[in-house]
Amino acid sequence: MRVFRSVMTRVGGATLVAGIAVGVAVSAQQLPLSPIKDFGESVTPAYEGWYRLPDGGRALLIGYFNRNLKQDVEIPVGPNNRVEPGGPDMGQPTVFDQRRGWGVFTIIVPEDFGDKKYTWTIVSGGKTNAIPTNSSRSRGERVQVRIRASFIWR
Repeated sequence: MRVFRSVMTRVGGATLVAGIAVGVAVSAQQLPLSPIKDFGESVTPAYEGWYRLPDGGRALLIGYFNRNLKQDVEIPVGPNNRVEPGGPDMGQPTVFDQRRGWGVFTIIVPEDFGDKKYTWTIVSGGKTNAIPTNSSRSRGERVQVRIRASFIWR
């Protein structure tokens, strides 16, 4: 019983320290729970991933998030709505409906695109938001995350 109590004290102390560290990290960042407004907020591009095409190329799938509850935002292609390199017009939308737009356009890249990137930049609501796209996991690589928990019982 004494060993169990000692282990539980260590685990409890480690949990407390981890909780404090997470709390400090979260408070240092801007919390996403700020009040949602009806008008005047920004639009943020969103890179959603890629899929392989029959010819070996890839389609980079892109959407957006309009932070306004009641305002559609219109941003013509140009310095405030551009894709680089190769743009400014790569088929991106110019009218952003309220909230989330999923998969609104794609950029087609060749098989040998490699680690190159396109960046979609939107300036709205007084903020500049840019999102880089890539397809670096292009050769069927799988990402594995292994978590190993080990407890030493003494």
